[in-house]
Amino acid sequence: MPILFTSSPRPTQESPRFTVRSIRVDAPATLADHIPEAPSALWLHESGGLIGIGEAARLEATGPDRFDALANAFRDLEASTDVEDLANLRGSGLVAFASFSYSPASSRPSRLVIPRYLLGSVEGRAFVTCVSSDSEESVGKTLTEPEEILALFSPGRVPTVAPRTMQPAHSGEAYRGLVKEAVQEIDDGVAEKVVLSERFEIDLGTLEASCLVPALAAQLNHRYPTAWTFALDDIVGASPEMLVRTEGPKVFSRVLAGSRPVSGDDELSAEERHAFLNDPKERAEHDFAARSVREPLMRLGVSLPPSEGPFVLHLPGIEHLATDIRGVAPDGLGILEIAGALHPSAAVSGTPRTAANEVIARLERVDRAGYASPVGWIGADGDGELAIALRMAHVHGTTLTVQAGGGLVSDSDPLTEHAEALAKTRPIVRALASLSSPEG
Repeated sequence: MPILFTSSPRPTQESPRFTVRSIRVDAPATLADHIPEAPSALWLHESGGLIGIGEAARLEATGPDRFDALANAFRDLEASTDVEDLANLRGSGLVAFASFSYSPASSRPSRLVIPRYLLGSVEGRAFVTCVSSDSEESVGKTLTEPEEILALFSPGRVPTVAPRTMQPAHSGEAYRGLVKEAVQEIDDGVAEKVVLSERFEIDLGTLEASCLVPALAAQLNHRYPTAWTFALDDIVGASPEMLVRTEGPKVFSRVLAGSRPVSGDDELSAEERHAFLNDPKERAEHDFAARSVREPLMRLGVSLPPSEGPFVLHLPGIEHLATDIRGVAPDGLGILEIAGALHPSAAVSGTPRTAANEVIARLERVDRAGYASPVGWIGADGDGELAIALRMAHVHGTTLTVQAGGGLVSDSDPLTEHAEALAKTRPIVRALASLSSPEG
């Protein structure tokens, strides 16, 4: 049986003992071409990544200690696991897919999901992993041959949907009014930066939104290969922002803050990029976000070189100011502890963090749930990747709820900020449009 617990640092039932076996297989050219009809989790980047099927175990936690609770529970599970890692690749062995909730007050649990079967591909080398337990009667026959496991990852059919429109939570005028309220809070000294977001509902009629997740993820990976495409339970998206990536002692974070929407696949000219890089408003917003990552990392004892200035990162439909932060972690510092210290960064909350989150809660009036939260995977060897769940949608029943926003500082313009929020819905909207039939 899967392990389930909530708001407790330990499972409340006796844990089964797990056996994990990873072995190399012939590498698929593009992992996204092997997404089955009902994956339990997805993590795609360029041509590689991880795909999970089924569920061997699940760990859940809520509240302010959810990062530590899940880190402790995963260590407990690791202690009751026998691992035979014949693949010896990044992502092989015991791995859990992760999705956290934005707020400690969220009703949505944060979770780690250990898939029953996993197909991974890294730098052209592939592997499969099987997870079994000593209570196999609860999950049925275990496939152990790599060919049998690989056969599970046959691509599912690509559904077609009728063309759909988005219904925003607010009218354009109302959302711009919320931006003005947030800017007024900043001018009054309540906060220095606030990241406000808007929600857009897409009604799919009688079609279950979960049926679209594999095809949406494949489209997102195809259109935005340098982003990190994710899907787990109720969220799907393609994030351009890496909260924390660990590989041995090496730590990496990519900070995005400051944006310029562009038309279609156009790019800013050299002159426009120069002006963007030197725009006082954009640089102030970006510097808040970069400091909100560097300072907690240093408090954790991560050794960081001197900060370098931001660069302009081009993505279809939008360009960002970006800063890559690299460091070396001290022994014993895990990726979930790092993520807990960094979340939420000023790129998705604001500064000071507590004051900004109070403004966000007051103006947005909805639970952000999995939006703007850490999502990715962690391994028992300490390696892992946790992006920030952006350019994403929540999946509920027959509805996709797209959420997007932008950072506000004192001189933010409501019209420009509204346009930025709309621009950030494009990845999901375009991926869905590619699945639409002309007549529906």
